[in-house]
Amino acid sequence: MVREKVLYLCIVCLVFQISVHAQLSDKEGGDGYDNYASEVLQNMTLSDKVALLLLPSQNDYYTFSPEKLPYSQNLLLSNQWLINGIEGFATGEVDVPFPDIRAISHLEDEATLEILRNDLLHFAAQEGYKAVVASNHYLFSGTGINYIDEPKDDRDFTLWFLGNQREDNLPVFEMPADLFSKNIPLRKISFNSGSSQSVQPWVLHQDKKKPENFEDLLSYGGVFLADNPEREHARILRAFQSNMLQEDDLNRACERLLTKINEAGIRLPDVNRIPEGVRMFARRRTFEEGLHYFSEHREPFFPANLSTINIELIADVEDQKAEAFAQMVDFHLPNFETSSQPGDYLLWLFDGENLTDSILADRMSEIRQGHPNSGIALFLADAGSYFQNHPLPYGIDALFTGSSDWPLVWEYLGQAAFSGVPLKKSVRREECFSGVRHLSRELPKTRLKIGIPEEVALHRDSLNKIDELIAEAIQTKATPGAQVLIARDGIVVWNKSYGYHTYQKKYPVKTNDIYDLASVTKVTATVPSLMKLYEEQAWALKDSLGRFFVESDTTEKSGITIKDLLLHESGLPSFIPFYLNTIDKDRLNGNVFGRRYSWKYNIKLDNYIYLNRTVSYRRDVFHSKADSVFSIPVAENMFMNTGYLDSIMHQVLEAPMRTRHNYLYSDLGFYFLGQLIPKLSGHSLNYFSRMHFYNPIGMYNTSFLPSMVFSRNKIVPTEDDRAFRKQLLDGWVHDPGAAMMGGVAGHAGLFSNSLDLAKLMQLYLNGGTYGGKRYLEDSVLEMFTGTYNDENRRGLGFDKPQPDTTKVSPASYYASPASFGHSGFTGTLVWADPETRLIYIFLSNRIHPNQYNKKLIEENYRTRLQDIAYRAIISSSREE
Repeated sequence: MVREKVLYLCIVCLVFQISVHAQLSDKEGGDGYDNYASEVLQNMTLSDKVALLLLPSQNDYYTFSPEKLPYSQNLLLSNQWLINGIEGFATGEVDVPFPDIRAISHLEDEATLEILRNDLLHFAAQEGYKAVVASNHYLFSGTGINYIDEPKDDRDFTLWFLGNQREDNLPVFEMPADLFSKNIPLRKISFNSGSSQSVQPWVLHQDKKKPENFEDLLSYGGVFLADNPEREHARILRAFQSNMLQEDDLNRACERLLTKINEAGIRLPDVNRIPEGVRMFARRRTFEEGLHYFSEHREPFFPANLSTINIELIADVEDQKAEAFAQMVDFHLPNFETSSQPGDYLLWLFDGENLTDSILADRMSEIRQGHPNSGIALFLADAGSYFQNHPLPYGIDALFTGSSDWPLVWEYLGQAAFSGVPLKKSVRREECFSGVRHLSRELPKTRLKIGIPEEVALHRDSLNKIDELIAEAIQTKATPGAQVLIARDGIVVWNKSYGYHTYQKKYPVKTNDIYDLASVTKVTATVPSLMKLYEEQAWALKDSLGRFFVESDTTEKSGITIKDLLLHESGLPSFIPFYLNTIDKDRLNGNVFGRRYSWKYNIKLDNYIYLNRTVSYRRDVFHSKADSVFSIPVAENMFMNTGYLDSIMHQVLEAPMRTRHNYLYSDLGFYFLGQLIPKLSGHSLNYFSRMHFYNPIGMYNTSFLPSMVFSRNKIVPTEDDRAFRKQLLDGWVHDPGAAMMGGVAGHAGLFSNSLDLAKLMQLYLNGGTYGGKRYLEDSVLEMFTGTYNDENRRGLGFDKPQPDTTKVSPASYYASPASFGHSGFTGTLVWADPETRLIYIFLSNRIHPNQYNKKLIEENYRTRLQDIAYRAIISSSREE
């Protein structure tokens, strides 16, 4: 019986909607509005009329379903003509939701407001929406738009009719919580007390006072906002049925609303079409403007040095929102959830819908019991008006708030916790924060932020060409996979992973996977460590090797200066294949190399270079098990005699010299520089760079000797080394010399991912600061990244663009002369440009499975991808 009744009501409702549609479609222009409203009104039941004047405050009610009575009786909802602007709304064609009224109220930039206006109007025209319920000022106040009249009274909210040529808005009032709940006359119930606290007006007009009771509001022509429309519909309907309210007042209100519904509607040609990326930018920026930070302390919640903190996350929110937040935390502090110890900093995510004194106090007591000494930050994407009359909860050290409960807001809150976005003070008009406004703090952005290309004037369609070029590189087997990152103005706008670890396609590349950086180690480990020690006056550019390496005193190398080594002007050879000097000649059958492939020379090292299959290595140098003598790990189950380290450095000192002060790229100079760090600091290069740079700025996916730190499926393998270590190098440095140095060397050995490297490169572009802490002096960075003579393009350790256009450059043709970076043999490139504020990171394992695969180099994929980033700069004067 109940089922049949519901079905009957749905059919009646559907017939009613069809008749209204027909009547609406027959009306054009401004004639006949009153007749139309009267005709429709005659066909409406009392229940229909009550439903028409009730607008739900929550988005859940704005998706029409015939079963949703009484909403199916409301023309605005059943025909999907009404947009809920209070909480914001999803638009489908853009991933970012349209912002809520609270976020919009913070905007002072007219350009962004204009974009949002056109965005809203175009969406409404395209989807057939006629009205939006929002705040009084919203996007139309003071704009001079001829079809928008600004409200002149003291109302709670406004129902804006879009495209109307007449007076085009109606007041919207919140339903009082105590309506019909007491045995008192209706006129005695004030609308200014006991109202719902789930939504609040943000800007109120003071020109007129609104009526203070339900009957007057009804006569006034208003509609009503309800948290629980089912309950309110039933209560008001009973009041009319029992003659507590007069149906004449209801008829006048419905007639006024029906007239405006009939008048409303936007034609697409009247609205400017805004590009999708620009709309996304305006929406995201609006949500960002709605973030706030409250604390007794004026400093950020986290210290500048992230190596001293241990974070724990407690999420009393939906999984999707918790994941959005955690993803941003992991960006700033990778692997933060791996610790088994209680966090000394606790991030508590709480659902604003459950924000009551008792629930908050009980949950806080539970948390404090398990974390008595932790600093606690409370995160609320939407606190409603709770803090209008409440102070900062006891035991809370910091409060982060947003404007609405969208997952995107939780992403921003995760970034805000680490100063990845700027935070402004709460302003006086935000009455919802009256109880905590004195604790509102303004904090600058000091760390990288995750954003979109439009935020930094990069053209999205241009950047999309990266996908095409990477696909080509993978298809032609230039590399099995890669990571590409682009950042500008401290905002990461492109961070993608492509392909797989190997051509077997077992593990897709992820953004937190790490690559062997090869020579990029020079500018991400050795050079920053040397700059730090230079500031401490531990060495000078004119210092010679003889000062620090006494074993060089009897050689011609003793006069080489540190500056010579950094500029690659020392005269040292490019490299020495140390492992070949450990071949067991007694067991070798024939020569070491052959120029043609044969049964004996069957291990290809390069074009026309084949290694003898009978090559084996001296047993007094390498062993399959570690002990006190063979203690240097070179690869899986392969350990080197510790005493052979002296032999390596002896071979460098005995190497034949070329002409000094002439440029010749040399890894051997960085063998000395890597060894210089422990001589000056008392700590290994691995320890020094980690403690002074990586851990403090959150580079927890960066390390030497990665197989001892990370799981193997996180490390992208390089070559299937058939010549030396006879295994796939998975978690072991590819460079043989660095491997024989124990995996930690000044020229190679570091592993990292694109996000971590971007943090260090941003530190360089910031002039030595990151996260509010200074790590290097600006003057020292300027000295190291500058050039020193016309014959050598390089800086001190850093590579620079090739000024001679007839020669191959390590970077894009568009890179400025001030830019700097370095490439790596394994297929890597990092580059920073102070003029364009652009960072470009490319990581790959192009040497898998063989190092003689040179397609990545021959096709210039690294620099061609960088070209795309430069060409994407909007309003650039550079040629396409």
